[in-house]
Amino acid sequence: MSRPSPQTERLIDLVDLLASAPTEEFTLADIARAAGLGKPTVHPMVVALARRGWLLRDPGTRTYRLGPALVAAGRAAAEGNPVLTAARPVVRDLAAATGLVCVALVAGGVPGEEDDLVVGEIADPADDRRPSAPTGQRWRGHPRGLRPGDRIPPRPPLGAVQVAWSDPETIDRWLDRLDAEQRADAAGELAPALAAIRERGWALEVGDQLRERLGRLVADFDADQRNAEHAAALRRVLTEIGRAFGVTETLPTAISPDGQYRASVVNAPVFDAAGGVAVVLCLLCVREGHRVPLRTGAEIVALGTRLRASAESLTHGLGGRWPPPFA
Repeated sequence: MSRPSPQTERLIDLVDLLASAPTEEFTLADIARAAGLGKPTVHPMVVALARRGWLLRDPGTRTYRLGPALVAAGRAAAEGNPVLTAARPVVRDLAAATGLVCVALVAGGVPGEEDDLVVGEIADPADDRRPSAPTGQRWRGHPRGLRPGDRIPPRPPLGAVQVAWSDPETIDRWLDRLDAEQRADAAGELAPALAAIRERGWALEVGDQLRERLGRLVADFDADQRNAEHAAALRRVLTEIGRAFGVTETLPTAISPDGQYRASVVNAPVFDAAGGVAVVLCLLCVREGHRVPLRTGAEIVALGTRLRASAESLTHGLGGRWPPPFA
């Protein structure tokens, strides 16, 4: 694993801070306080960013906001990935049609580390009802507080739709992300779930009410840095509950139309010309406050069917091919 660079991370955190509230201006003291650093530490970073046009300083108020150089960088990033360019209108259409937040995930690696899923695009239907929707602000309805660029480790069951069509070696590497205790039985237990995903062309991930409530508590504590220790303790409890809950319960093999499911995510793969997964389209079924409502199987199947149709259309538009089911 590559060694962390505290100074680099502080610089990125500083930009993230300003991006989280793009309509506001921050004094040097504001930035230092939010970053938990002293002004002497923050000052050279702010000066360096201002010199490159990443920040703008108002001479009158002596406050800072994001600068025009970031606009150019953002445009280049948006235009430089043809897959995300093609996925962007599909994600927005899905959000508008379903009333759910839709996310496009792409694979992204860090040197010396395992590949993760990266949030490439987010469409929130609520944005159309807001006076302004800051593009840098995290969407707080999801337990992770997602925003573009966030990395998500595909630890089973997350990532099932990405590996369902893969060879056994790839599936084994995915399963290796589990703890040793879970890994022993996971391959046999998850095989029926992966087969069901291949047959449907989409995956359902379900949650449980206890983890949902704890997730809300963690988010509440995270909002107040004075409760950092409590939030860390709750995360540990949440992890243990996740281990006890198991990965197989999260990926139901059969979905009964009359059944009731606490659906958290419905997702489907978009394939490239080689038959690999280029994008994962996700519908987030959680609501504000991290509530995961019960839905009937019929409702979930309708969402999955719509999602697969969009994924197939995007696959075709990218010149991709849907691979045959892996036996």
